[in-house]
Amino acid sequence: MILQLKNVSLLFVAQLVSYLIPILEIPILARALGVDEYGHILLIQTTALLCSLVVEYGYSLSGARQVALCGDDKKLLSNIYNEITSAKVILTTGMVIASVLVIFVTNTDVKPQAAVWGYLYFFAFGFSSIWLFQGLEKITFPVIFEVCLRFVGLLVLFIFISQPEDAIKALMIMSSFALLNTVVGFYLVYKVVGGYSFKFRGGLAQIKDGFHSFLYKSSNNIMMSAGPALVGVMCGQAAVAKYAPAEKIIKASVGLVGPVLIGLYPYLSRKLLQSTTLNLKFSSFIVAGLFFAGVIGAAIIYVLGDYLIRLMLGPGFEEAIVILRIFVFIIPFRMMNQAMGLTIFMPLGKDRILSFLLMFFSVFSLILAALLSYTFELKGIVYGFVVSEIAFSISLAVFAINIKRVESCAC
Repeated sequence: MILQLKNVSLLFVAQLVSYLIPILEIPILARALGVDEYGHILLIQTTALLCSLVVEYGYSLSGARQVALCGDDKKLLSNIYNEITSAKVILTTGMVIASVLVIFVTNTDVKPQAAVWGYLYFFAFGFSSIWLFQGLEKITFPVIFEVCLRFVGLLVLFIFISQPEDAIKALMIMSSFALLNTVVGFYLVYKVVGGYSFKFRGGLAQIKDGFHSFLYKSSNNIMMSAGPALVGVMCGQAAVAKYAPAEKIIKASVGLVGPVLIGLYPYLSRKLLQSTTLNLKFSSFIVAGLFFAGVIGAAIIYVLGDYLIRLMLGPGFEEAIVILRIFVFIIPFRMMNQAMGLTIFMPLGKDRILSFLLMFFSVFSLILAALLSYTFELKGIVYGFVVSEIAFSISLAVFAINIKRVESCAC
């Protein structure tokens, strides 16, 4: 259990930094680039991250689980890594072809330099190797290196970005540091598993077997990550610059739960196989605790919202304060949903139920947000996300209660 606590702590620090850095980037980029150029950079970032979700394919869960269960079998470990990386290569090829077709068919106005750095940003996050080290429970150096690198990247942005004409330079800096972290990750993997060999059939098998983990992980991110893209389509590029700061604050608050749950996930998976009823009570305690923690966090952010937005953005972003105060209501429900997924559904092998519900409500949230935007504009998109999250919470709770009842009867 001490090792699990250490890994949870490291993942917590990494997650904290991964959300803190984008928040610290806001005053640097928003003030230097202005509303239009900042909104343009955010759209490219969001698109790249959405594409990387497809390539990542939920392997931080399914891949880490395979690695955790392979024990000391080096040959099996190497095979798992080669198959999962091959799956990412296959998925990347499909995403690149699809994105190029979309750009040409829709005549999207994308600067060539911005497109190149956007693709590199996508590659960097899609091919992260942290899942392997999570499964091995040896994440100390990868996490510390990533944290240091992200702070150095932030410092470089602060030094070199000072005017709207620096927009491409800002994207180049962010992409370069992300890519460097991934390249170093490849080297660390080579030290553990040796060379890489492409396995087409193995990659396809991993895509098939990891589909439900992909639905869970990707849908879980789509609800939040697709927001800026939807805002850009429905409300315009300038609205993205007003929406994104509030979204980043909410995403950071909710994201702090992830390391705790992912760090405990292998432990709970083993424990639920040994004593389902007893450990379901422990899981229920985690769910309830995180919900009430989310309520407290949401209240604090609601009170400090005006100060936070004015501090980060300065004048001209007043609407972001209203957006943040609506968005805070999503925090406790999203925390509860993440907890139910990673402490009840997935450890018990209920991936299909979870992935179906999550995919349904992800699509529902985007449709509802788009429809409400016609009446309430930018606020309508946030209303749609909040209402969908609450409906998702109710559905998960109903299924979780039923699962608990069935497991109790079985025992």
